[in-house]
Amino acid sequence: MRRIQRTQFVVRAAVILAAAASLSACDVMVNTMHGGGRARAERTWTRSYPLAAGEAAVDIVNVNGAINVEAVDGSTLEVKAVLTARGATEEDAKKVLDKVEMAEEASAARVRLQAKYPRELGRNGIEVTYTIRAPRSARLALETTNGQVKVSGALAGVKAEVTNGSIHGEGLANTVVATTTNGEIKVQMASMGGDGVSLEATNGSIDVKLPADAKATLSARCVNGGISVSDVPFEKSGEGSRRKLDGTINGGGPALRLETVNGRIRVGGTS
Repeated sequence: MRRIQRTQFVVRAAVILAAAASLSACDVMVNTMHGGGRARAERTWTRSYPLAAGEAAVDIVNVNGAINVEAVDGSTLEVKAVLTARGATEEDAKKVLDKVEMAEEASAARVRLQAKYPRELGRNGIEVTYTIRAPRSARLALETTNGQVKVSGALAGVKAEVTNGSIHGEGLANTVVATTTNGEIKVQMASMGGDGVSLEATNGSIDVKLPADAKATLSARCVNGGISVSDVPFEKSGEGSRRKLDGTINGGGPALRLETVNGRIRVGGTS
């Protein structure tokens, strides 16, 4: 099975346009809480970026924590990140949190965000949770190692990469690429287009919903599980089996490539 190569990111200095900087803000209040026998410090970080009309790019790189994106009308990208660090005491947790910085690269055509901190601090339970409102026309690239990715309403294309966590998408269009090692993938398409849909999991099921009139060319593969297609006009190509299924939906169209090792694959229609 082919694997989607994980992008290696290079640490670069933050570059912020004056227009974006004028709309930025940071909540410097630190909340310290106790849980699980350890102290926890929390900081909220917010930004607002004006994006050019058309298909601007939004890249979010994370290690521990969820990424939740809601696509909305307009051309403004709004980001809220909750940064959390843990320590043996309140003071330790605050010291760890102080070493976490948000790196920004921003222009009207592209915004890239990533939390930066010394590698050894990862042991202290640093987590960054993103809540984002992005223009519908923005192309999204979302990456997290430990956490869930959720996207709704994105129409210009999505790329999502997760190691430990699920990927859920709703009301998507254009090219959609998603890969996870340990977790399920659930995607509901508003329309098929671009380079189609490519979903790949190792330990997890794949569930795809398509509009009744969507045209697609299906290639589905699994090792331990089964493959089913229902509630859409489907014509099988070749003999097929519980581990391999090819065919066309509504006569064929953009590629619908689905692959998993341990899990089921389901393709169905939306009501």
